[in-house]
Amino acid sequence: MPDIKGLSFTKGLFSGQIYENLVFPYPKKLDETNHTESKVVRKLLYAIETKLDGLIDSEKFDEEETISDDVIEALAKHGFLGMTIPKAYGGLELSSRAYARVFESAAALDASIGVFIGVHCGLGSKAIVLYGSDEQKSKWLPKLATGEVLGAYALTEPDIGSDAQHIKATATISDDGKHWILNGTKLWIGNGHRAGVIATFAQTDVLREGKRVQRPTAFLIEPPTPGFEVAGTFRKLGIRGSTQAQLEYKDLKVPVENVLGEVGKGFRVAVHVLNAGRLTLLAGCTGGTKALITQMSQYADNRVQFGSPLSEFEITQRKISGLTADAYASDSMLGVISTLATDNESDWSLEAAIGKVFASDLVWKAADEMVQIAGGRGFVKPYPYERQLRDSRINRIFEGANEILRVFIALNGIQNPAEQLKGVADALREPMRNWGLLSDYAFSKVKNAFTSSAKLEVELHPSLEVHREYFEKHTSQLKAATEAAIIRHKNSIIHRQLIIERLANIAIELFARACTISRTQSLIEQHGVAHVEREIDLCNLFCVESGRRVRRERELLAENESLTDDLRRKVARHVKEANGYFPDDAILR
Repeated sequence: MPDIKGLSFTKGLFSGQIYENLVFPYPKKLDETNHTESKVVRKLLYAIETKLDGLIDSEKFDEEETISDDVIEALAKHGFLGMTIPKAYGGLELSSRAYARVFESAAALDASIGVFIGVHCGLGSKAIVLYGSDEQKSKWLPKLATGEVLGAYALTEPDIGSDAQHIKATATISDDGKHWILNGTKLWIGNGHRAGVIATFAQTDVLREGKRVQRPTAFLIEPPTPGFEVAGTFRKLGIRGSTQAQLEYKDLKVPVENVLGEVGKGFRVAVHVLNAGRLTLLAGCTGGTKALITQMSQYADNRVQFGSPLSEFEITQRKISGLTADAYASDSMLGVISTLATDNESDWSLEAAIGKVFASDLVWKAADEMVQIAGGRGFVKPYPYERQLRDSRINRIFEGANEILRVFIALNGIQNPAEQLKGVADALREPMRNWGLLSDYAFSKVKNAFTSSAKLEVELHPSLEVHREYFEKHTSQLKAATEAAIIRHKNSIIHRQLIIERLANIAIELFARACTISRTQSLIEQHGVAHVEREIDLCNLFCVESGRRVRRERELLAENESLTDDLRRKVARHVKEANGYFPDDAILR
């Protein structure tokens, strides 16, 4: 098996390679790998179970649209604000696995509390932990750990989301060389209205290959300070207890010692911090989904219609079983990705994006179904269901909208196949000189036509063998579909987002399935088949449904679907030209 350093399980799938040692065997429990850390986690979980000394009131947070100071003080007292900060600076120094587990329960308890912790620990503090100088860490981390100051992370702008490379805010060096002068606007900044230190980004002039170019740089700003203004906060659909602010930088002077990382290398800071943020969202959305399934099951058992509990209706059973199987897969991904993040050897950026996309889509679906099962009660206060629906919606937008992340997953995934196929294309220009390359390629194509090139080289229980067969088959099909798309569209593939989206959806399903199979195999080895029958059922249901979704995406990737895609683009142009819905009124002349 190859060394995992720098490898990505998902990138391998696009090339028909299965790096099974990134997912198999399934990670051991935290209690086994780090007993001391697991005790800290259990202590934090107990504080969550007691609703933080009885201070958590989700209905109040929602109505008042804020989290009060006494709640923040309680979070600090129990250690929640220092979870990602090293012990040397007064924090708990939790691993990515431990932090994810705590965040999972915190977000399930209250979505706004989850957002508050995620911004402070997973973004603001994390940026300094990862890229701060010794002086910056000494200055800020102890205060962040105790809650003396709150942290924030300001990347998004009015015209720019998570695309750090193209932000509009600027930073120019002062004449005396002691300050950077920032100008720009930042939008939707969590904790921005009361943070004491904010990691932010602006374009700076740097020398690259002999040319002056604009590249983002990360800075630490220290409100309140001249040139910094909180232009306002936003009233929102959901997560109303957390506060998002608009920040204005008007000739804001930032000392040169407050550059975070290196000048011109802020993109790297943004990417690595956002990876951590996506893992956090995977954890929070998974926890939220599990809580909703429990709530749904209990409600369906107690609600009687037509003489029977809702739980006895097959349609209700379909909803609950499907959500539970998907939650099992999401939970399985959380265990794998948080371990990859803790080990920090492999490239887990695509896996973090996959986890975030899968889990955020899932929690929205679960909240929507909870409202549906609750009926009229799902739509009104004081029942919690309508609030849970509102709270869940933002997750598909946070840390990169799911549409953008699907493009990110696929475009990164196809890079290696594209390079390989480019070599073949170049060789075709001089076929005799490059006969060896062409013959090797031709042989591999013939071989792939008759055999499955993808192999999952792990031992599985007989009850899971059918899932190995389909996993290998679907991985080979992803490779073939990727190659076909590249050959057909060449450089224009980056603009064929319908195709890119379909490739990403297949990769998402395959990674989720691999984690689910790995976890189930581990449970069988630990406890025996007879004791994990329920988990095997979950695995079986998820793998079957996942396979059907893959088949649907493959059908959409077929060549004849391009005619329908042309029709989709044509209709979209009609709507654009008409400036909206254009058919005549169906009832009046």
